[in-house]
Order: sequence, then C-alpha cells, then structure tokens
Amino acid sequence: MSPYPSLDRPLDGIRVIDLGMLLPGPVCALHLAWLGADVIKIEPPRGDPGRALYDGAFFDTYNRGKRSAALDLKDPSGREALLTLAEDADIVIENFRPGVADRLGIGPDALQARNPRLIHCAITGFGPGSRATAPAHDLNFLARSGALGLPTTWSGQGRQSTRPAMPIADFGGAAMAVQAILAALFQRSRTGAGARIEIAMQEVMLHWLAWRTSAAERGDESAWTGYLEPANDLYTTADGRGIAIGAIEPHLWQALVGALEANGAALPGGARDWDWHDRRDHADALAEALSRAFASRPLAEWIALLEAAGVPADPVNTPPQAFADPWLAERKLVAHDGWVRPPLPGVGTLAPAPALDADGAAVRAGTVWSRASGA
Repeated sequence: MSPYPSLDRPLDGIRVIDLGMLLPGPVCALHLAWLGADVIKIEPPRGDPGRALYDGAFFDTYNRGKRSAALDLKDPSGREALLTLAEDADIVIENFRPGVADRLGIGPDALQARNPRLIHCAITGFGPGSRATAPAHDLNFLARSGALGLPTTWSGQGRQSTRPAMPIADFGGAAMAVQAILAALFQRSRTGAGARIEIAMQEVMLHWLAWRTSAAERGDESAWTGYLEPANDLYTTADGRGIAIGAIEPHLWQALVGALEANGAALPGGARDWDWHDRRDHADALAEALSRAFASRPLAEWIALLEAAGVPADPVNTPPQAFADPWLAERKLVAHDGWVRPPLPGVGTLAPAPALDADGAAVRAGTVWSRASGA
C-alpha cells in the first residue's frame, strides 16, 4: 500500500463557472470537477452544441459532475445573472474567440470588477496578435504548428503523415489550462489576488514540438522524423490486424530480431547489430523485410511470441476492441455506462452530465451558491 494519501477532492469548496463549449473549456472544467470543484456550466438557451453530437455521448463524457444554467448572455438579465454568479466564484473558464466576451460585457475586466479574487482563464486558438480572431479548429492548430508535417510511418521512398483521430490541440490546451489554474489558485492562497490566464492552443502545440525545432535549428534534420524508423512502427499481420512495435533501444531491437529470425523471418545481413542510425540508413529495405515477416502470422501469435521475448508489441485496437481488453477490467477504468474514470488516485465517479438548465432557476435567483469564506 502506498504511504501517500490518495487525492480526496482537493478542490472541494472551489467554485467554477464553465462558459466553454464543445471541447477545450468543458474538458478543463471537467478536470477541476474530478478534483472536487463545484462546476456550473453556463449554456446558451438552446444548449451547448456538443449536446447534439454522437447521440449525446460527447456532451455526457465531458460535462459530468457539473450543473447547468441556460443564460442568454446577449440579454441584460442573463448577463447580470452571470456577473452576480461570478461574485462568489473562484474560477471562470471560457473559450470564446478573443473579443467576444468583452463585447458581451462578460470579459475579465467586467468579471474581476465584481470579484478581484477571480481567476479568469481563456482558452483561445492563437492568442493575441494578427491571428487573434482567425477561425480555426483542432486540425488547423495541428497543421499550422508543424505537427501534421511530421511523418508518422515509414513508407518506401517517402515518409507519410496521417491525420490523428483525436483532437490533440483541444485536449492539450485544456490540460495546460488546468496546470495554469492550479498554479493561480496556489498563488492566490499567498497573495489574495486573482489572475488572468490565456492559453493559446497553437502555442501549446509549438511547445510540445520544441525539442524537434531546437534540434533542427542545430542542423539535425532527423529531428523532423523523430522516432520514425522501422523498429518503431506499425505493421499488418496475416489476419489483417495492425501491430505496433517499439523496439528502439539496442536490447529491444536485438530481442525483436532474435524472435523474428527464430520464426523464419529473413532480415538483412547483420541487422541484429544495427543501431538507430544503421536502421535509418537501411530503412526502406528493413521496413520491407519486417512487413513480410509480420504478414506471415496472425496478430495473436505475434503478440504471444514477442511478449515472451520481452519486445514492446501491442495490437492496433479499435475503441470497442480496447474496451474489451481485460486490463481495463483489472484496473476498473470503465464504469457500467462506458464512462472511463480519470487516471488519478482516489478520484471517484462523477454524476452524469446535467440536463439543460437543470440549475438555471437557482442561478437566475442568485441562490445557487451560499459562500461562507474564500479559498
């Protein structure tokens, strides 16, 4: 048993207003709800557009543990209800396009005039500057940052890049915002002052690519292909399934070669002793040989053989296949309704996502929170 206590609602008593829609803002607020914060989601009268996606599964996933109030922020009464709510809040999260909140009269100036201790966090696309108001979504941030320019699989004479199936910039922006908010809460505990935070998703992606950019500026063009090499790639097995191989280090590469050759694979001469540079120098021939080898047996056989040899080898699963993995049941990650709990110690399940305007009457009446003391 760990000598350290589990997390037990460390943000209990912290009050959050979630003005976000779709992904970045709601995901940030969800993380705070996991940690015990009381989150009130403010939606337009017709609701967050995410409610209509994927038969409600999208909204339900990223808005658990929250309360809901539908306010028309273009109407003076709706705007005043929000400003009054902010008087007793600790954190406001929004992902409007820059300038929208100010035009509505609910920007950081207006909110912090009511509550100087308020921590205001805006998650934007590009931050201040010439592209501040440019329309964009996750794919745009990945493209402009250079992330989509990084090849993801070795393929003959060229190296191909594929579009990720997850909104990486949205999730990355949300995670960075959580870090900044927690730091601001800690700072406020010492100074008593609120804070203004702006997280630009484009900048988050560039930050994550920093080591590649730094290496390339020093003349190492291999930084743009990173870990891309035949020993760290995807292959197709005899039954049409994908297998992911991560034999980067010398001992793992030697174990992979030994397992393949023991099962009839024909690899280039001397391949067992190749290091990373050698494998990249002979990458086309090596990738072709590995492709032939993995195509000779079904996935289950290769997984068993390579696991026995200590080689990192895993199936390329679809989400339903991943959910059927016995490891998930062992770790108790999935609740009965398909919700996946966060990988944080001691964090329990959250209530289902709220119905639209479930707490709206109390918000409009100014009775939803009764604050005794500040955090």
